[in-house]
Amino acid sequence: MPSNPFDRRTRGWYTVSVDSLRGAVILAIVAAFGFAGWGLYRQWEEKSLEREAAFLIDELEGLLSRAAAERSEGTFLEELEAARRGSAAASSAYAARDFPGAVQEARRSRALLLAILDAASAAAATGEAQFIAVQGGVEFRRGERGEWEEARTRVVLQSGDHVKTSGNGSAEIVFLDGTLYTVRPNTLFLVMRSSGAGGAPAEQTIAMEYGWVNLNTAQRGSRVTTPRAEARVGRESEVVVSFDKESSTGRFVAYRGDLEVAAQSGLVRNVGALQQVVQTGDLLSDAKRLPQAPLQVRPADNFEVSLDGAKRLELEWEPVAGANRYALQVSRNRLFVDNVIDVSARSKTSANLGLKGEGTFDWRVAASGRDGLQGPWSAPRTFHVLASRRAGEQGDKTPPELVIDEVQAYGNIFIVAGRTEVGAGVRVNGEQVAVAANGTFTKTVLVVKEGWSVLELKAMDNAGNEATVRRRVFVESL
Repeated sequence: MPSNPFDRRTRGWYTVSVDSLRGAVILAIVAAFGFAGWGLYRQWEEKSLEREAAFLIDELEGLLSRAAAERSEGTFLEELEAARRGSAAASSAYAARDFPGAVQEARRSRALLLAILDAASAAAATGEAQFIAVQGGVEFRRGERGEWEEARTRVVLQSGDHVKTSGNGSAEIVFLDGTLYTVRPNTLFLVMRSSGAGGAPAEQTIAMEYGWVNLNTAQRGSRVTTPRAEARVGRESEVVVSFDKESSTGRFVAYRGDLEVAAQSGLVRNVGALQQVVQTGDLLSDAKRLPQAPLQVRPADNFEVSLDGAKRLELEWEPVAGANRYALQVSRNRLFVDNVIDVSARSKTSANLGLKGEGTFDWRVAASGRDGLQGPWSAPRTFHVLASRRAGEQGDKTPPELVIDEVQAYGNIFIVAGRTEVGAGVRVNGEQVAVAANGTFTKTVLVVKEGWSVLELKAMDNAGNEATVRRRVFVESL
């Protein structure tokens, strides 16, 4: 019996409809499970963020208490207040059930508090300051009754310690707040830390009995007291303070930034960039203008000359408006102590040097106006005098030894200590380094960029051979 076409169509329609329905049901079930799973995941994620936020907020309370108790008196006030505000913001976000915002605020405050605690711990362990370069006669004494000891690089100074330089001594000292001091010959001062007035952060201070210091401040100000006045130095400033104990006369110079000078009589003078004030007794002179630093023309920095060729080298700089005299220094060390050439009354803007021996030399120049006031020194430039070689001699082809012994971090300031071949010159990120007679060196480097950076050290021996070493360092972003 022939099959019914209608029945075949009906069976075909029915068969296709059942398969489609099965697929739709399966998709619906999968979608339902997916939606339920997504909802459960969102609930789990919210609960996880809620738990993390609660944990971080509880942790912040303990860290705030520790930071308030362990930090040095008067220090990190701004940072601590920022951490308190962040903690309060995290608690507010948590109360509003904005758990992602609470976690973000809490993590930021936690990082800041940990940095405060690390810095306070470093201060307790490392004191107020550290010698990073020493040249000639430099001594330090612990407190009032300690014995005078020879200063060396990386020696730590505490509040209450004294520093003294002889007639041929100079040193660089970096403080925990980033202030860098260059201590000139015949200087004596006391390391101190002053409490900030009106709740302001404490300032690093030295009490100078006599002598001359150059200082460069970083993100915090500093103070230098003399027997008759006080210099209040602003942040990111470059200043000179000197005091002659025989004449009881002080000199206060600002090359860059802000400087305020207060005499014992209460008289106050504000000293702007490229200005000078002189203290005589209880009187302060008006601020007088200083000439700018000369711009060096030649030779280029890191210039090399061989004793096989020219026997003379010309140093040249551009004239400075209003200047009629120039001071010139040439030295074997960047602290410019025991200089090879040290003259202060050149009328010309050039000088010819007779080359008699090999070595690495630094030179700088400063201008003086018609009133006799000398302005800042130019940035030092370096030149190398290479030894002569006999005709046909191949010479030394071996790169000098270059080793990094230690890199110490103080926020974004890094102190690099190492050693190289005796007689070789060293540069860190392009800046000349003072190398001791035994080949050791220490250099302070300021790294502005947050995150990872590279410190590049290059050493060059007298034969012109180079060695390069690189070290990665990290500046944490808060």
